[in-house]
Amino acid sequence: MKAFVLILFSALLISFISEKKFAPGKVAAPPGTVQLKDSLYIDKFEITNEMWRAYTEGWLLKTEDDTTTYAKMQPDSTVWYSLKMDNEKYVTEYFKSPEFSDYPVVGITYEQAVAYCEWRTERVNEFLEKTRDANFRNVVYRLPTETEWELAAAGKLDLVKFPYGYEQTILHKKDDTTKMFNCYYDNIDSAQQNAQNIVMPVSFGKPNQYGIYNIIGNVGEMVSEKGLAKGGFYDLPLEYCKVKEKFSYNEPNRYLGFRCVCLVDNAFSTKKQKELIKQQKPDKKSKNKKDVKGAEQNQ
Repeated sequence: MKAFVLILFSALLISFISEKKFAPGKVAAPPGTVQLKDSLYIDKFEITNEMWRAYTEGWLLKTEDDTTTYAKMQPDSTVWYSLKMDNEKYVTEYFKSPEFSDYPVVGITYEQAVAYCEWRTERVNEFLEKTRDANFRNVVYRLPTETEWELAAAGKLDLVKFPYGYEQTILHKKDDTTKMFNCYYDNIDSAQQNAQNIVMPVSFGKPNQYGIYNIIGNVGEMVSEKGLAKGGFYDLPLEYCKVKEKFSYNEPNRYLGFRCVCLVDNAFSTKKQKELIKQQKPDKKSKNKKDVKGAEQNQ
């Protein structure tokens, strides 16, 4: 088991970080994250199909032989049928094909995302127990609160002046105009008849000042409040993708994924970790919020 955990964690590092070298004895931060403040970190990238397969195929199926949970954790590929173009390709290939490994996982439920966070917490902590000279010993991964997500998306900027968390929404290079975010730009995309914005790899575009990619646009991101998502998505009008905007969901869909935050504290006990994870678990009695303006314009 020890050998497998090390191998699995190394595989996860390849998925979580872009650096070519990693020294197991020098873990300065949770893999693939950037620091927001104190002991709070957040993923640089949205969780990818490759990361999700590490959980479902690598762990649940190959290690635990838990076919029941494995089946429950499969993304719903039928969400792609609502796509206007090439939907059959996305239905059959998006989650399974290596072509889409670095694309954000979609078609999952809130409960599945929470389960992933719990699994990631357990695996990373197992690794840290055997790692020398790490700057921390215990971590807890979970979905970000709305406040934490907005802190990350603001990119150290004043949202009154820069509502997207970037200083500009369009990049001008000589005679070329490039969109900063993977959202629907009316003045650019409307000229492309019969075209539709589509999801892009998680490393698409430019990072914000924290070093976070695609926190605006690409796919919407779940937060800890069930039924609430932030950041807009690839075919939502740009004006609805501002940091303060939000939209609701009540089922898996093709434009919704997530990223994790990570709490780091050397003083965390096992009991403390369990308490924090328990807070993340969905309340069966909770009801989803009504749709927020702008969210269903392009469904």
